[in-house]
Amino acid sequence: MQQTTRTLCGSSLLWMAAAVLALSPLNLTGCGNDGETMGPGVSSSQRTYVDTSRQTPATTAYKGAATRTLRTRLWTPGTDERLPLLLMAHGFGGTPEKFDAFARSIAAAGYVVAAPAFPLTNEDAPGGHEVGLRDFIHQPADLSFVLDQLLAANEVANDPLHDRIDPGAVSVLGHSLGGVTTIALTRKNCCRDARIKATILAAAVADLVTAFGIDPIATGPPTLILHGTADKTIPYATAAPLYSAIAAPRYLVGLFGADHSEALESQLEPPITARAAAQQATAGFLDALFRSRTAEWQQIREQLTASGNTVLADPG
Repeated sequence: MQQTTRTLCGSSLLWMAAAVLALSPLNLTGCGNDGETMGPGVSSSQRTYVDTSRQTPATTAYKGAATRTLRTRLWTPGTDERLPLLLMAHGFGGTPEKFDAFARSIAAAGYVVAAPAFPLTNEDAPGGHEVGLRDFIHQPADLSFVLDQLLAANEVANDPLHDRIDPGAVSVLGHSLGGVTTIALTRKNCCRDARIKATILAAAVADLVTAFGIDPIATGPPTLILHGTADKTIPYATAAPLYSAIAAPRYLVGLFGADHSEALESQLEPPITARAAAQQATAGFLDALFRSRTAEWQQIREQLTASGNTVLADPG
């Protein structure tokens, strides 16, 4: 299976933050690996949602649109039970498909997983995602809109999603640029969506959060931070300040030796060590919140520590 790796081109985090906030043109490439995998008892499907109430702005290479189109990939386990929902927000130059192996694993653990392609920052964005970075300020509303559509489908009798989602058990995992999107969605006054009951921030570009206002990010739902200790794009040193800035319940797992994207986007089976640890932490964290498996979550944290990962825990 061929895999392609893309990284942000040699720019420091502070330079990127300054450039975005100043609305300067950027020349960046995306992050992640391409590929496919299969998961037991899990099916994948696609829906396209069009938000007619908001525009897609023009870029230097795209004329814009009067609507926002969100192609959304779904992973659903082979059960008729009502299950928690995990939304996944990709990073700069990402796609829903880059989450495939990770998402299938979480779905197999008993979750409906959904990942939209953001209009201007996904790898296949019109005009190229390289010129669409500034559109990230619109992405929290994209996630709320997709959640609206999924919960509406949950109520339609002849829809395959009918009664599959527990609307009181919704979480979001955001990677890189999707991480700051998730912070805004759950912790900033501009964009807060109270339906989100848990967040997972994976290598989040936290320095960009001031684009959503200067209000603090302390208040929000229980949060798990995942960050590779060898991340060359968003340095691991940024994880501790983010952890300190948010209130409990909060957890941090430093994935030993992992770079920026592989813990979520590697498609290898059996999974590489970083992805296996990220999957274990994600399922354990969500199970503790939505299935009251707190003892199991503590055991998982102990196992992750024994495997060489760095784990901080503040249950509150």
